[in-house]
Amino acid sequence: MFRSIVILFAFSSIFLACGLKNENKAEITILPEGEASLYFLGEVDNDVTTSCGQATPATTATTGTGTTGTTGTTTSNTNNTRFTVISQLIFKTKETLNLRFTYDSTQIQGKIDPQQGFVLAGGAFGKTVQGTQGTVEWFNQGINIDTALQSAQQISFFNLEVTLNGTYSTSTTSTTSILNSCNTLDSVNCTSGTSTTQCFTSDNKTCLVQNTNTDAKSVIIRGTLKCNAPNIVPQ
Repeated sequence: MFRSIVILFAFSSIFLACGLKNENKAEITILPEGEASLYFLGEVDNDVTTSCGQATPATTATTGTGTTGTTGTTTSNTNNTRFTVISQLIFKTKETLNLRFTYDSTQIQGKIDPQQGFVLAGGAFGKTVQGTQGTVEWFNQGINIDTALQSAQQISFFNLEVTLNGTYSTSTTSTTSILNSCNTLDSVNCTSGTSTTQCFTSDNKTCLVQNTNTDAKSVIIRGTLKCNAPNIVPQ
């Protein structure tokens, strides 16, 4: 299966290399366990990918003592350099990459969210890879988040280096296109109630979790993700 996909993307790479001159592309290598590696060169479809993602300030609970001596707990953006980023990139070859990670303007890299993580699915790839481990690097000005804005903001561009660790099933294919996020209490099932944890889902019923089937194989995704959404006006 992967051998045929490698041949497909080899021809696609030759064709796209001549025309890919914008800042909306992915250059990643998918390294499946025991299979030939797949080099993926794809272009982000701006017609359906309206922004590069959303950044929300990470909040922390702080405890303080009032003038009367009473102690209370409040939620405060005490560390306004940290943001939670959720990004969904849809490629012209119909793959969808959903990614959630932590951004800190004082660092050059952050970790994949341990609950929601990432999902790469559908398109010519034809599989669903998911995982909750990995790193995202943004280097200098690699992502345009305004740390002075302590509210949710749309991301108009980024240039990221990713290393994602996940699994996929060798016996199933995927035609999944757009994935949604849902609230979950157990990281397995979606709930209509409120929760502090979210997961990616294709049916709004169950979470796409780490594949534990007997035929599941480990996979590592490494490379560069570039996105430029010119219609987003920085706040």
